[in-house]
Amino acid sequence: MRYVLTLVLVCGALGFSSLAAAQTAQVGAEAQAKGTEKIRVDYVHYRPAKWDTEHIKEAESDITNQGGLLYLYLTNASTSPVEPRFWRYNNRDESFWLLNHLVAWHRLLGRTLAPGETTVLEINGISRDFGRDLPFLFQLVDDSWLPCARYEGALREDPVQISLIRVLPGLQEIEVHVRNAGKDGVNLGGIEILGHPVADVQWRGEALDGGQNAIARVKLAQAVSSSTLLIAKVAVKDGERTRSVFAHRRAFEDSFPIGTWGMDAKDRAFLSGDHVDTGVLGGKKDDDFFGRDAERFGLHAMVHTGEPVNVDQVRELSGHPAVTCWMLRDEPDWSIDPQIVLFCDETVRSLDKTKPTYVNLCRNIKFMEYASIADIACQDHYSVSAPSSSLWPFEYGTRLEETAYYTKDLKYAAEPKPVWVWTQGNHDGWSERPARPLPTPDELSAQLVLNLSRGAKGVIWFTYNPKMSEKYPETRESMRGWNRVLTVLREDFLASEPVDLSTSAQGKVDVGTLLSWDKIIVCLTNLDYEIHPEAYPFKAQKNVKVSVSLPGWMAPKASFSVSPDGIHPVQMKRTEGRAEFVVPRLGAAQVIVLANDANAKLTFAGRFEKVVQLERGK
Repeated sequence: MRYVLTLVLVCGALGFSSLAAAQTAQVGAEAQAKGTEKIRVDYVHYRPAKWDTEHIKEAESDITNQGGLLYLYLTNASTSPVEPRFWRYNNRDESFWLLNHLVAWHRLLGRTLAPGETTVLEINGISRDFGRDLPFLFQLVDDSWLPCARYEGALREDPVQISLIRVLPGLQEIEVHVRNAGKDGVNLGGIEILGHPVADVQWRGEALDGGQNAIARVKLAQAVSSSTLLIAKVAVKDGERTRSVFAHRRAFEDSFPIGTWGMDAKDRAFLSGDHVDTGVLGGKKDDDFFGRDAERFGLHAMVHTGEPVNVDQVRELSGHPAVTCWMLRDEPDWSIDPQIVLFCDETVRSLDKTKPTYVNLCRNIKFMEYASIADIACQDHYSVSAPSSSLWPFEYGTRLEETAYYTKDLKYAAEPKPVWVWTQGNHDGWSERPARPLPTPDELSAQLVLNLSRGAKGVIWFTYNPKMSEKYPETRESMRGWNRVLTVLREDFLASEPVDLSTSAQGKVDVGTLLSWDKIIVCLTNLDYEIHPEAYPFKAQKNVKVSVSLPGWMAPKASFSVSPDGIHPVQMKRTEGRAEFVVPRLGAAQVIVLANDANAKLTFAGRFEKVVQLERGK
C-alpha cells in the first residue's frame, strides 16, 4: 500500500497533469485555440535568480541558474469550479519545460478552484527563457483542453515586495512586512488575507519612500487552521496608478529555535540547562524522548523524515507538541535533484498538516532552486576549520562575514517565509585547523551576530558537544552566554526584518539593523581581525560612534545592549531623524536595542534575570 501511495504522490509532485500523453498532443493546432478565460491572473511575482558573486566563489559554478521564481496568483472568475490540467509558457506545454530540465520544479497549490477562490502556481525556472525583462505568454489549460487563463507580460521584479509574513501564536494575528526597493515613494492602502475576513489592521509606515520598509498588523475575524494557504494582498498607490502586490505562505505559528544536531538521553539536562531547546531527533510518541523527556526538559525535535520519507514515523508523530518541524533533507543541494525534495515535501504535506516542512542547504548558487520548496529554509556555512562549498583563501578558514552573505542570499530566495541558520559551535569532527578545530569565542560570536543581522529567525549550533565543552570551556561559556541573548530577544528577532537604515560606524565595523513595530536591533560586528592558522586575532574597537536613521514611527526613548553577561545601558541621543550612540569597546560583536518604550531596559533586565535563574535551577 505504501508503494502505491508513493507512486501517486510522485506523479502529483512532478506535475499536475494526469494525462501526460494527451497533454503532449495539444502542442499542435489545439495549442493556439482560444478558450473561455475562466481564471483571472491577478498578479505575477517574478524574482530573478541572483546570489553573491562579489565576495563568494563556489567551487562548482560552471552551470548557473539563468532564470527565476515565477508566482502566478490565479482566481476563478467563473460561476463553476475549474480544474486546471497544465500550463503553457510561450506556447510550449509544461512537459517541455520540465522534461528538458528548463524548470527545476513547479507546483499548483490546489487541484480544483471553487468560484471566487484564489490559488498560486509556482514555477521555478532555471533557463534563460525565465530571465529578467524577457516577454512571456502564459496560458492555463483546464479539463476542456482549452485555455482557461491567459496572461501576457514581461519578467520584471516589482520594486514593492512583501518580504515577510509572520504568523503569531493562535493563528489569528499576522504581521506583513513590505519593502520598497525602488527609488520613488508609494502609499500603501488596504490589506487582505484572501478568503479570510479581516477584523482589524494597523500600519507602520504607510507612506513608503524609496528604500524604506513598512509593517502591517492584521487580526483575522477568526483563527485559521494549520497549513492553511495565506495569500496577502497589499494595495499600492504608485503615482496616479493603484495596484496590488501579493505574497503567500502556509499558516504555522512561527517560533525561534535554539538548537543543535543531536539530543542523546544523557545530554538532555545539560542542553536544557544551557537554554538549548531543539535538536534533530526521530522516534515514537511513547519513547523516552517524546513520551517523557521532551516535556520534562522543555525540548523539541526537528524530525528527519528519512530518505525516502518514513511514512510510518510521520503518521506516528503527527500533531505531537514536541515536533517543531519535519526535516526533509540535509544539504540536498550537493547531489539531490530539487524535484525529489519537492516530492518529499508534497508527501509530508499529504500526511501531516500540523507542522511546517524544513530543508537545510549549503550552496548559495543553488538556494534559488531549493529554498522556496519547504515552509522553512535553513543554511549551514562555517568560516573556521570546516569543509565548504566555497573557495577559501586558506584551508583552515575564510572571512567570517562570508556566512552573512549566505544568509542574505538564502533569505532572498525564501521570502516571505522565515529562514533559520546553522551557526558554528563546538564541533570536533574537522581537522583543517589542527591547532584548534573549533572556533574561539570571538570567532563564534562574530558569525552568530552576522547571521542574526541578515534576518535569521532561528539558530541551531553545529554542534553543542558536551565533551568539547569540557575540553574548551571558554567556547561553551560563549555559547551559553549567547543563548541567554537569544532567549531574551527571540520574539524581537521573529518580529523584525533586516532594513537599510542609512547607518554609519567608525572603524572596521559591520552594522546590521533589524526593524520591528517598536524597536530597532543594531547588530555590530568587529571586522578588524586577521585570518590565522591557530585563532583569528581581533583588534578591539574603542569608542565606536554609530549613527542610525529613524523611520517615522520610531522615537526611541530607551537604548541598551543585550549581552551574554547582562543588560547594559547605552547612552543615545536623537537628532534630525537619527539616533547616535557610542560603544566604548567592541570586542567581536554586540547587540544594541533602541526601543520606543522608555521602560524597555527594565523589562529586558527582568527577562535576563529569569534566564539566569533557570540556569541556577538546573
